[in-house]
Amino acid sequence: MIEIKLNLDEIGKSRLMEAQAEIGIAEKFLNDGLLRNAASKAFQAWKSYLSYLAIRNRDLFNFPGYKRVGRNVRVSKNDWVLAVMPTNMLMEIASKLAERSTDIVELTSLALVIHEYQYNRPDPTGVISKITSDDVARQVIAKFIARAKELITQARENRN
Repeated sequence: MIEIKLNLDEIGKSRLMEAQAEIGIAEKFLNDGLLRNAASKAFQAWKSYLSYLAIRNRDLFNFPGYKRVGRNVRVSKNDWVLAVMPTNMLMEIASKLAERSTDIVELTSLALVIHEYQYNRPDPTGVISKITSDDVARQVIAKFIARAKELITQARENRN
């Protein structure tokens, strides 16, 4: 079995740049009325930002074992999780990052609600989406984008 080593420092820098690009596209889509596309980009920006934060705070994480990424190739599960940021692990990662970053759990929860809207559309009954209308979606996405953009910008400024 071949074990590959991820360059987490380089991945972290790239994830922060990706977050900035994605949040900018989300804002443009929102302004143009493409709500579900804006939701998708805002969610991707958040995953990228969380990856960056988790990599910067990697001492908080210890996911044991390995992730098989090819027929005969594996990578540390911890490194893989921090780099890839699987959607099903966002809340677990956010809860650990909460020690060092305020509002991270709340914003991750909101990102997941936006992600749910993106896939399921608004649902007036609130069963398949907690967002009941496109008007509500517009407000929620706009507030999320503003806060995420602020955090991403701060991270870029602090990194330099």
